[in-house]
Amino acid sequence: MVLDALLKSLKMKKQKAVVVSNSTKTLDVIEEMCCSLDYNKVRLDGQTNVATRQQMVDRFNEKHSNLFVFLLSSKAGGVGLNLTGASSLVLYDIDWNPANDLQAMARVWRDGQKNDVHIYRFLVAGSIEEKIYQRQIIKQGLSGAVVDSLSTEKTEFSSKDLKDLFTYKATDTCSTHELLNCSCHQSVPVDVIEDERSSSSFTCNAKKNISMAELMKWEHLNDFKNDENLDVGLKSCESISFVFRNVST
Repeated sequence: MVLDALLKSLKMKKQKAVVVSNSTKTLDVIEEMCCSLDYNKVRLDGQTNVATRQQMVDRFNEKHSNLFVFLLSSKAGGVGLNLTGASSLVLYDIDWNPANDLQAMARVWRDGQKNDVHIYRFLVAGSIEEKIYQRQIIKQGLSGAVVDSLSTEKTEFSSKDLKDLFTYKATDTCSTHELLNCSCHQSVPVDVIEDERSSSSFTCNAKKNISMAELMKWEHLNDFKNDENLDVGLKSCESISFVFRNVST
């Protein structure tokens, strides 16, 4: 429902979208939805002929192309997947390895991109997906501390953090929100959306008592339906309960 609302809004604005999933079965469902809505789409996964990949990319990136959605498997790597024809990318599901998600996000944010880029992560609040995302954050923080020891940003990782990563609380409304220690007192979530904007920075006044440095770059948009920077389609979707925005530049 959330993806449907977002794609309809982008279609009205004549913008293209890339939808990324780790599972080809999930891509099957999304592809079926696109067909039912008469969206012109192209799909690239591990079964796609290598010889035709660049042709698909070039066709999608053409300014006057009638293609609207590019369905991409995150496992289908390779050089040349620069999808600058789109300005919005949706990470439909999350991977245990943060490198896979980062590579997928970089598909639209490349040299030659002339538009502001919006990257959306979809997470089901109160589910194991949040734990996967939190493990990604810890892994990135540890990697940064080891690989880039000259980094001025302090990375802290306590035994409590480690225990929490392996503790799933089914009663949590949204564990990501609770880790931020936000003072909004919002509850009863269904889905979580994270909007990563590559061109703007936003400030956050909420107090964040958390040692995971990467997570501190996110702010909770409590009143997201009145946020002028959020897509209109997402504002109208009743299935969204939490929206977080990356506040890093």
